[in-house]
Amino acid sequence: MKTIYTLAFLIMTAFLQAQNPDQSAIQQEFRLAADSISFPLTLVNAFPFISGEVNGVKGKFMFDTGKQEALEINNNMVPLSSQRESGNGFVASGQKFKVYTNDTIKEVRLVNGLHFQNLKQIESANLDFLQNRITPDCIGYIGFDFFEGYLFKLDYIKRKLTFYKNTSVRELSKDFLNGEKILAILDFEIRNQPNIPIIKMKVTDIDILGLFDTGGSYGLLAITDNDAKKLIREKNLINYGKDGYGTNLFSLNKVKMDADLVTDFIAIDKFEGDFSPVRKAIGLTEDNFLLIAHRFFAKFKTVWDYKHKRIYVLKY
Repeated sequence: MKTIYTLAFLIMTAFLQAQNPDQSAIQQEFRLAADSISFPLTLVNAFPFISGEVNGVKGKFMFDTGKQEALEINNNMVPLSSQRESGNGFVASGQKFKVYTNDTIKEVRLVNGLHFQNLKQIESANLDFLQNRITPDCIGYIGFDFFEGYLFKLDYIKRKLTFYKNTSVRELSKDFLNGEKILAILDFEIRNQPNIPIIKMKVTDIDILGLFDTGGSYGLLAITDNDAKKLIREKNLINYGKDGYGTNLFSLNKVKMDADLVTDFIAIDKFEGDFSPVRKAIGLTEDNFLLIAHRFFAKFKTVWDYKHKRIYVLKY
């Protein structure tokens, strides 16, 4: 089975046109507003999901930092009667789909009690590839704009996602680090997509960009043939065998993410094919990159601080 990478992009055509801290309150914008709030996560294969419902249809939203839009609804799962076509979308693993806009979505509920009604200008698309290859009850995506203005802590061991609002008090207190052991602080850059943190890494003398993405499956390496051959000779790129679907997996060893953190990425995919649409969308000009995803998040707890462009790597 082909691996899914849900780093998602939207190509809009010419015809595109205060959450309350009380979780029981009804909001009319799909965006966080509380000072801090947590969600239980469900991990399906390599992907984090938040349970919820749309117009009474229950299911799970993928929490995908590679998706910029706050909410996209799977119209293959949720009946929507007044969609209008507004563009085209694609994901990193190659799936393409029509994107629609809905003037109003009557109701969205999330597992922690957040309740939204009469949401305006919400996207939808046929996301049957997520149903077929990950989980049949996928009702859509939750993306970056939902939590813009927040940092978040991702904990795959406790299956927990916690958001903290950027405030002047929090600048000083750093309460999101209470009780945590910091292993490294990774400074990142942003290019074309404000939701995709990018860091510079090395394996021996080979440069590799690291792109953080919760929708990046177990991880994905794109590398030139010459650099791959060199790493294979050095035993830093090793064939790990096949997964249950017959996909060839590899281990990338001795990845220097910064002066304080060198780690291995075990059993990741190696991309073969044309990645140029994704490169263009993100703004990648370098040859080699690694989607940093489940293998890393299962090994380390992380805090993503977009305001200060840093990711804290914490010990589990």
